[in-house]
Amino acid sequence: MALAARHPGPVGALRRGALVSAPPTRVVAIIGTKGPFPRLVDALADWAHRHPGSRVWVQHGEGGLPAPLEGEALVARADLLARVDAADVVVCHAGSGTVRDALTRGHVPVVVPRRAHHGEHVNDHQVELVEALGDRIVRLDDVAALDAALTRAAARRGEPNAAAGAGALLDALRRDLADAPHPRRAGPVWAALRIATWWLPARRHGWRLKP
Repeated sequence: MALAARHPGPVGALRRGALVSAPPTRVVAIIGTKGPFPRLVDALADWAHRHPGSRVWVQHGEGGLPAPLEGEALVARADLLARVDAADVVVCHAGSGTVRDALTRGHVPVVVPRRAHHGEHVNDHQVELVEALGDRIVRLDDVAALDAALTRAAARRGEPNAAAGAGALLDALRRDLADAPHPRRAGPVWAALRIATWWLPARRHGWRLKP
């Protein structure tokens, strides 16, 4: 059985060869509806070309879908969740609702935040969300490291997490930041989210802070 080392930082920092495992065969990617995301879609297409035995299905919104990817622009929620359930790995943008769905259905998703300087969103609140969630997700900033991210996420499929307990906070975060013109770091929602994303897993596993 292949073993994957736990790594608290972004996958972009992983060394080549740090993870050894067969590639996942069923990848589901969720781009959202906030505009195209070619940086991620093109990386997925490149990965699919190099792994012809795997299927990559993408909910791609307004953007195009290069071969050999499969997918739909929009899909009913029930159908999307069924695909999430059947997937080995979920890859998504850092939409709070999307991340929550992946977590609560047993995935540790690969999350690629949309970046304002790439023209992918109006601000960088998605970056703030992945920073708050920490090691509960596989954060991917550099899509060139997609291979390592997929392997790591597949190895963590079904890992216990505290997503259900943080659901209300993720919902509040979505309401607070979805349409904000500028990122906000100091509000009470962020403070609560940052505390919860440490405290809920710590309480589950009996961790203690060192004196």
